[in-house]
Formats: sequence, C-alpha cells, structure tokens
Amino acid sequence: MIKKKVTLLFVVIFMSGIAFGQTFHLRGTVPGMSNTDVYLLEDFAGSQRMVDTTKTDISGTFDFTMTPDMPVGMYRIMTPTGHMFNVIYDREDIDFVASGLSGDDMVQVKKSVENLIYYKYLHVKSNNELRINILRPVLDFYPQNDTFYRVIRNQVEKLQDQVANVTFNLVKDNPHTLAAHFIAMDEPVKYNLNLPSSAQNNALKKTYFDHVDFNDTLLLRTHLFTAKLVGYLSLYQNRNMDKKAMEKAFVAPVDTILKKSQVNEKMYLFCLHYLVKGFEDFGFNHLLQHIALHQQLAGFPGNSLQKQALLQQMHLITKLAIGKTAPDFTTRTIKGKRIQLSKVKAAHTLLVFWASWCPHCTEALPKLEKYYNPAQPGKLQIIAVSVDDSKKPVEKEIKKEGYQWINIAEQKGWDSPIAEKYGVSSTPTFFLLNKDKKIVAKPNGISEVEHLLQAIEK
Repeated sequence: MIKKKVTLLFVVIFMSGIAFGQTFHLRGTVPGMSNTDVYLLEDFAGSQRMVDTTKTDISGTFDFTMTPDMPVGMYRIMTPTGHMFNVIYDREDIDFVASGLSGDDMVQVKKSVENLIYYKYLHVKSNNELRINILRPVLDFYPQNDTFYRVIRNQVEKLQDQVANVTFNLVKDNPHTLAAHFIAMDEPVKYNLNLPSSAQNNALKKTYFDHVDFNDTLLLRTHLFTAKLVGYLSLYQNRNMDKKAMEKAFVAPVDTILKKSQVNEKMYLFCLHYLVKGFEDFGFNHLLQHIALHQQLAGFPGNSLQKQALLQQMHLITKLAIGKTAPDFTTRTIKGKRIQLSKVKAAHTLLVFWASWCPHCTEALPKLEKYYNPAQPGKLQIIAVSVDDSKKPVEKEIKKEGYQWINIAEQKGWDSPIAEKYGVSSTPTFFLLNKDKKIVAKPNGISEVEHLLQAIEK
C-alpha cells in the first residue's frame, strides 16, 4: 500500500514537472501587417510591462514562445502603429487570426479554450452594447404609449438579456477558466427601463458591482478590472462639471470602491494605489486629501513594501495639503548663495520642480518670466529646484533663457532632498505659497499656474 502511494505521488510530481517546464506558443496572423515589429505586454494591476518582441513574416504571422515562468492572465499584443489585440494566457497554445488591424471583436480564435470563451463573450457584448447605446436615448424622445416606444424598449431589453444569458452560460459551463473570472466581473449591469431615464443612472450605481468579487485577486491580471473602476467613476460625472465639482462628485464612488475592496488586502492596496495615482495625474488635491484622511491601511496585518510606500504617500498627501505650512529647507543657490525658504520675504512664492531634460519644463518655465519681476521679488518670488543629476545642463538652460529667479541644483536627481520633502515624482511640479509659506495651491500644469498668477497680479 505504502509503495503504491509513493509511486503514485512520484508520477504526479513528475507529470507536474513536465507541465510546468513546458513552453507554449502564442501565434497570431494579421493580414496586411507583414514584416512589422510586434510587442507582447503583460497586463497586471493596471499597468503593462513589455515581456517580448518579434516580427511578423510576409503573411502577417508572428509567434511568441510563452515560458513556464510567465504568469497567467491577460496579455496585450501591440504594434508600433498602435494596433492592439488582447489574449488570455493560461498555459495553453494560442492561435488567432485578426480580420482587421484593430478591435478585439475582429479576432477569430483558431486555438485556445480560454480565448474562444472570451471572444464569444466579447463579440456579443460589443455588438449589443453598441446597439443599446444607440437605442436607449431614443426612448427619451418618445411617449410611453407610442407603439414605436414599445418596439425599441423590447429590443433594448432583448439585447441586455442576450449579454446576461451568454455570460451566465459561459461562466457556468467553464467555471475553472480564467475567462470565467474575467467575464463574470466584466458583465454589464442592466438598465432598469421601468424607471425614468433620470433615475436609471442612480439605480445603476447601486447594482454596478453586483458581479464583482473583490476577493478574486485574479482580476488584477486584466485591464478589464481597472476599466470597471473607471466606468463606475464615470457614472458620477457629467460634461458640465468643472474640476472642483468633479472632485466633490467622486468622493462617494471612491469611498464605495475602497470599502468594497477592504475584504482583501491585495485588492485594497491596488485600488488605493490606482485611485491615488490617477487623481494625482489630474491634480485632484482635495480628493487625494480625503483619501489620505480616510484610508484604512493600518487595519491590515501585512507590512509589504507596497503598503509601506502607500503609507508614506498618504503621509505626504496629508503633510502637503492645501493650508499646511510648506516644508522648510535650507540650501544654496546655483550661484552659491545660502537660502532658507521660511526666510524668503514675498507675498507669494512659487516653487517649481523641473529638469533640463524635461520637454514640458522647458516649454513651461519661459511662460513664467512675464509674471516675475526681479526688481520686485517681494510680490512674487520664484524658486526653481532642478532634479538634474549634474549642474552643467541646468546652468546651460538658465543662461540660454536668462532666468533671474532663485535657481537651485542639488545634483542628486530624484533623490534631491528638497524634492523628496515635497514628494516630487514628475516634472514640472508646482506649489504656490502665501507670505506665511502656507500652501495655497498645487496647480496641475502651466495653464493653472498662469491662471493663479494672473489673479495675483490683479
């Protein structure tokens, strides 16, 4: 008995070793795309990483070898011209033909269970959503007792039911596939056509995440999850909103996303990072402060590097909030003069973090000159802090443009102590301070800076 068990165990381990060591092929054919570079990107946690490159042959066919150490999940195939195709990889050969140069629904899968399931769902979803988006607005212009209204409404309901039924059957019949994980989460929520159109959006908000399992960390292996988050946020905005109104509107959905993701530490860390990064890009400073004040990182037992980095980021967001005193620093200017921020006497001080190699910086900084008068620094003082690694290119750029404000070059790149104090991770970055060196604005881009400086001049 013992010998048989040992033998069986050896066979299982041996066969598993073969499977784990096996390589698979990801082949695709795009007619008309001959002798073209093709890139393979791994899709993980809202970002993409290039893992391989190859070229198509004269017929437009390419072939990637998928090695055993490559994680399962969604991968994206891209060309230099921007054409892209998404595939699910779960240790099986993949072969497809694209009937066009773009559009996932134009892919015909020849081999791969995962992708046959995914593209069957995607085809129905894409076609039906297109028709639903055309027909739904029509219902707003017809009285409900009109015969045509009933015809359109029945069609919309039929299209919604088709997507729901296809999703249900594919998930039920293929429960152990990655595709089932992804399409169950991605399934569109139905519009409640019994409600007035003005109320349908609010109803959708309540049911939007009904199909999303925030405990399922496999969802981080596809861009469909981040698209789902963005879709939820979009329910709370409209085209007439300005930046301030949009920040206010996003508070409720952000709280909902973070609350739902708290069931799993990995999902919570991802959602927190994804939202913060996105709102930083848009300069939503008030919303970032709300997130920093209400985050629940301390409630998780883990102490990963990602968690520590997020805790530091939350600390910086709180520390650098509008109304807070700007972190003080003492250093020397590029000419060797000692300077301390808190001792600078000016009604307003604009801190600019830039680099000589940054095209956005070399475009933005010259626009500041018309607001700066070196003879009257008491009204507006500009302090430009370079994150270059060396002084020479900074001096060259300053000399070329004739910048007469305070220039600082610590020559330590992103490790500049001043830049670290201000959490600078991109250039240009701006902070506007009042006479007491309190942060009054963190403008997102030169146009916002100019708007603020024009207001100061009045």
